[in-house]
Amino acid sequence: MDNELTRKKGITLRESAKKLLIAELTWKGGLCSETKMGNHIVVTDSSADEGGNDLGPAPTELFLAALGGCIMINISRIAKKMRIGLKSVRMKISGIKEHNKHPSTFIELRVDVAIDANINDRAKLEKLVRLAGENCTVSNTLRRAVNPILHLG
Repeated sequence: MDNELTRKKGITLRESAKKLLIAELTWKGGLCSETKMGNHIVVTDSSADEGGNDLGPAPTELFLAALGGCIMINISRIAKKMRIGLKSVRMKISGIKEHNKHPSTFIELRVDVAIDANINDRAKLEKLVRLAGENCTVSNTLRRAVNPILHLG
């Protein structure tokens, strides 16, 4: 992956072993920033009670969304390999944060997954959820500090 961006940043990667992901942020005033990731732009801000203008989700909310999005992608991919026909998948990610401690951190992350599929085999659905978490880059990155709790509801 020796392209202009990696040369410009002075980064050399073996394409077969690594993939470079970049998010570029621009401060927009106050607590607001704009993040460009590939062809996408996301605005982050804090809520009014946290001193922001609530112009976008807080970074901690995007953190939860990134975890959920990664697991959701893997549920879809792995279900196909397991020949599970998904009808619907819903997920709720909740995080308990030490609010008044500095620096603050999430002390628990919980992912509740509800799956409607063409099977009623709970063990197979639990395996699907477990494999989705094990194959998620975001949850694998977090495991060193926070162990996400996956729960099939």
